[in-house]
Amino acid sequence: MDQPARSHMDDEHLQVARLTRGLASHLLERATITARHHGLGVTEVRAMEQLYLTGPMTAGELGTSLALTSGSVTALVGRLLKNKLVVRTRDEDDRRKVWITIAPDKADEFIAPYLDTIKGGSRVVKGFSKEDRQTAVRFLEAYYQASAIGTEDLRKTMR
Repeated sequence: MDQPARSHMDDEHLQVARLTRGLASHLLERATITARHHGLGVTEVRAMEQLYLTGPMTAGELGTSLALTSGSVTALVGRLLKNKLVVRTRDEDDRRKVWITIAPDKADEFIAPYLDTIKGGSRVVKGFSKEDRQTAVRFLEAYYQASAIGTEDLRKTMR
């Protein structure tokens, strides 16, 4: 029996949607396990993951990347600072801007549970040709942009 939502997606799109959804679920599960291990909340771990992947971010950038309100990201950064997981640094060129970075002494401790996953991911990536990897990156960037546009449209219509 065909579900109404599926009638708008061809089989390949459904497969991509299932795989990206599955990947997102695995990443959230990993964040949950890591949060429990460190006695943190999942949002704190997701923030640490984002900072690890992206590097220094402003509070606004971090909040946007985690889909948090400004009040929520302010509280989040406060908790991260209280737990000494991050440091704040003023921008040298624009003193109004403050960068949030993983505390240098916490980076290795935080990343340790992810090392096996990183190694496995690296093996997968290296198993593809440079051209295939470039195609995959272009595809994921385009798929991400389409999703971001859809989210923004939804935000506007569902206020």
